[in-house]
This record gives sequence, structure tokens and C-alpha cells, in this order.
Amino acid sequence: MPRVKQRKATVQDRPSPRTLLLRRLRRAGRPTAVLGVVALLLIAVPLGLRGVLAVFRPVRAAAATVAADAGFRIAHIELSGVTPGSRAVVERALDVERGKAIFALSPAAVAARVGALGLVRSAVVERVLPDTLRVEVTERRAVAIWQRPDGRFALVGAGGAVLEDRDAGAARAHDPNLRLLVGAGAPKHAQDLLDLLARFPAIDSKVVAAERIDRLRWNLILRDHTVVELPDSHPARALTVLMQAERKIRLLDRPVRRIDLRLADRLVVRPYPKGFVTDAATPSAASGKHKS
Repeated sequence: MPRVKQRKATVQDRPSPRTLLLRRLRRAGRPTAVLGVVALLLIAVPLGLRGVLAVFRPVRAAAATVAADAGFRIAHIELSGVTPGSRAVVERALDVERGKAIFALSPAAVAARVGALGLVRSAVVERVLPDTLRVEVTERRAVAIWQRPDGRFALVGAGGAVLEDRDAGAARAHDPNLRLLVGAGAPKHAQDLLDLLARFPAIDSKVVAAERIDRLRWNLILRDHTVVELPDSHPARALTVLMQAERKIRLLDRPVRRIDLRLADRLVVRPYPKGFVTDAATPSAASGKHKS
């Protein structure tokens, strides 16, 4: 019987992006452009760094155009890490048009534009050849909502930054527990207030808003509309006094108008006027002074 020659199976690795680029350039019929790039670089080297940069700019633009003709254009933009309320703002900051030569785009410049947004903590931009721009964003976490002096609302980030480009209404719908802050200078001191309240969970759970008074101190507004006046110094000591009263007489459950903690040695409770009807279940109010 005649021998049948068996063909050897060959395994071909996927070409690298560089190999694909060179193949597309050859198919585009522009080898002269590639040689021109190499020649210009060889000429620029003796000129030093400034000469290289001066020559490289137009060379880079020409190379980007050649690559674009070979298919290296932006067709897809992958954007991750943004909330629905922030997506449109980030897309505007990208300022990238589909169809643009992918090598003519600077990932660092795009990242800088996105990173300049108040709502963005960091941004990473990279090319994914041949036609995709990938953008990964890390947003600043909102910790509160600030009512500006003009009545408009803005989100406050963990470091006190005002997140100008975030939709406060959408954020509140997503997280109903965001506290409302009022008063000039409130964002700057927001994190300190939230850290303070976290040390007193029984009080923290009842606070829905806080007002910054004279840029010095806070008034806390509770769910039943009671106002707790904190001092401008040692607020933790004042809240400790309030917690002692809460444990003894359940003060936070009583329908009182104000709880004044501004005096270092006492707690003053101011009742509602006689006959005033509140939303609280019990009409009686605690009044008088409670020694700490």
C-alpha cells in the first residue's frame, strides 16, 4: 500500500497588537510613511531633547493618521465606576468623539479632565487596541446634602468637598439616610460632625439634619423637630451629658422644643408653649435644668 503522508498540525499564536499594526500599515500601502518616521527620528536625535520633541509632534500626528486609516479609530468607549446621575457629566468631560484616531488621543489628558470634576476621586484611562477607550472612574462618596445660602442643594464628599456635578436629589433617593446640612461653612466641618455622632448611636439615629451656627457650632434637628444646641467647644462632652439624661429619663423620646447643651455644667430643656400641639405621641414635655 502506498504511504499516506500525514500533515503536521501547526499552532499559530495570536499576533501581538504591534504585529497587527504593521500588517495593517503594509496593507494600507504606505511603507514610505513608516520609513519617513524612522528617518525623522534619526535626524532629531543629534538635536537633543528639544529637537526630538519638536520633530516628534508632527511625526506622531502623521503616524496616528496612518494608523487610523489602517483601522485604529475609536469605535467604543467603556465607562465604569460612575453612578447613573453622574454619567452624563463624566461623558461631557471625556470630550472624545468616536471615529477619532486612537493614537491621536492622550489618555493622560482625558484622565486629567475627568479627574478635575469634583465628584471624581480618581480616573484611569487606557487604550485597548484597535478601537476601544476604557475609562475607570472612582467617585467620591457622598456623606451629606448641603443646602446652600441661595436655597440650592449640593452633595458633600467625605473630605468636605462640595460635589458640584452630582445630582443631590438622585443621591437622596438612592440613600435616604444622607443628612441635610444647613449654614455657611457646613461642608468643611461635615465629616467631624458625622464622626462625632457615630460615637453616640442613640442620638445619631434620631438626627435628620444639622445647622451650622455662626461658623462656630452645630444645632442638631431630631426626627420629632426637637433642636439640640451644641457648644462651640467640647461637643463630645455635651453629648455625653445628653446621653446621661437619655438613660435616666428617656429625654429624646419626649416632645420638647429645645435641648440646650451650650453651658458646660448643665443641660437646659425648653418645653413647647402651653397648649402647643406637636407630632409627638406624648403631650407632656420635660423642662427645667438637669445637672451633669
